[in-house]
Amino acid sequence: MSQKPFGYVYDERMLGHECKYDKTMAECPKRMKLIYERLQKDQLLDGALKIDAREADDSEIRLNHPQQLVDEIISLNSTEKCEEYCKDKEILWTCENTNEAARVAIGGSIELVKAAFENKIHNGFAMVRPPGHHSYGKVAQGYCIFNNVAIAAKYAIEKLGVKKVAIVDFDYHAGNGTYQSVKDDPRIHFTSFHGHHYGSFWPFSREYDYHTNDPNTLFVPLNGTMNSEGDYVSVFHHVLLPMLKQFQPELILISAGFDSGYYDLMMEFGQGVKAHGYGHMARLLNEICPGKTLAILEGGYHPYNYTESASMMVRGLLNKSLPRLEIPSRLSASLLETLWNILNHHSKWYPKLNEKLNALERQQEKLGLDPFVFNQTIFLGAKMRLMYDDVKKHKIVRTREWFPELSEEQEAVCKQKIDEYKKEYEFTNHHSDPSEDNLLVQCIWDDAARSDAFMQASPFASVLIQEFNDFVAGKRENMMICDREMYIDAVKNGVLEAHKPITTTFNY
Repeated sequence: MSQKPFGYVYDERMLGHECKYDKTMAECPKRMKLIYERLQKDQLLDGALKIDAREADDSEIRLNHPQQLVDEIISLNSTEKCEEYCKDKEILWTCENTNEAARVAIGGSIELVKAAFENKIHNGFAMVRPPGHHSYGKVAQGYCIFNNVAIAAKYAIEKLGVKKVAIVDFDYHAGNGTYQSVKDDPRIHFTSFHGHHYGSFWPFSREYDYHTNDPNTLFVPLNGTMNSEGDYVSVFHHVLLPMLKQFQPELILISAGFDSGYYDLMMEFGQGVKAHGYGHMARLLNEICPGKTLAILEGGYHPYNYTESASMMVRGLLNKSLPRLEIPSRLSASLLETLWNILNHHSKWYPKLNEKLNALERQQEKLGLDPFVFNQTIFLGAKMRLMYDDVKKHKIVRTREWFPELSEEQEAVCKQKIDEYKKEYEFTNHHSDPSEDNLLVQCIWDDAARSDAFMQASPFASVLIQEFNDFVAGKRENMMICDREMYIDAVKNGVLEAHKPITTTFNY
């Protein structure tokens, strides 16, 4: 155990970032506050060192963003201006206090990194908001103003002399802003686990499938729902940990979003990561970079999930006991298909992954199974992306009530599901890594896996396609940032052409 304290950032100036024109916003002040209170209740901050946050200055923000965006955020001094500003943005709201809160979020993240490299702390957690991992360049979107993690990484490299930084993002939504911010910097390794659903999930782009353009980017696109904590941690062992061991980072930054948590707001259409899974992921990353593993808050929207998940993640960073983790004998089939593709794609850069791929191919042959067919991809999001781009271009973005709130009955179901797995916790300090033989058996690709991959992926992708088609057909009043009334007016006035549904028939 380290003699240095755990570090944390919490500053109530960030609570001032609150949407004044829509109270349904899932990204709200209580997210940060409830996490802080939970960590206090669990005594995880006892003996910890509070790192004082401060407002980042323009030069620090410009490590990742142009002055244009900085000036735009400063100018938002009324509720009317704030909402108007968001009419050509994707899933963004602002308020008069956004500039201060966003600067404190960056300043707090930077100060946490500085504290780690001044040897004042051993690991840490910045409870900050607004989140940042969707923002890049002059593009603020997805609840994110400035990219806290990307700025912190670049500050470590440019100002503190850190040679290599790894960023691991396990938020359910793609860390698209972080990727665009760091993709050309070989000193930064970026990993993102994210909902993809064959491109039918935001941001509706082929770019966030597994086939990245460089060795320092690992995308784990999730095409199926309810992948478990055991599935996620297995992917750590199969690909992420070997990659990071080869990369040898001096600092790991976790983009800590908890909306992949079991029964977060998306319920059975989300992911199935039980809270202790976040603790184990943090524990494994700390083994790669002891004492220099820092988490920075991103998403997570159901309080009962994200408070439990944050508590478990901090336990992992503190190297405290965690509930035992069950590693599945076979991976979730839809994720297994993705894993095979990742290994094929990245093996040319990583010798350990090439060894793993060769071993898996020998196993297939020994079992008399057909080889895995690499790079058979499906993409469903082209028309969705076009729709979003159109409404932004013409400033007819719907700025309110993007996501329906859970009913009392749904809230009760989420709480019950989480309570059920908490009863099964068995805390221990002894955690064995899965053997190489176990990891190989997880990856058998047979007819059952092939059909299960389809069955796991198709229901949610079908729902997303149907929602889009219903909107185009006039059967839905809205689809996130797309508003039916504004859309119809724009078509009638010749501002934009009517969009076509997604079908399975192609015109040749």
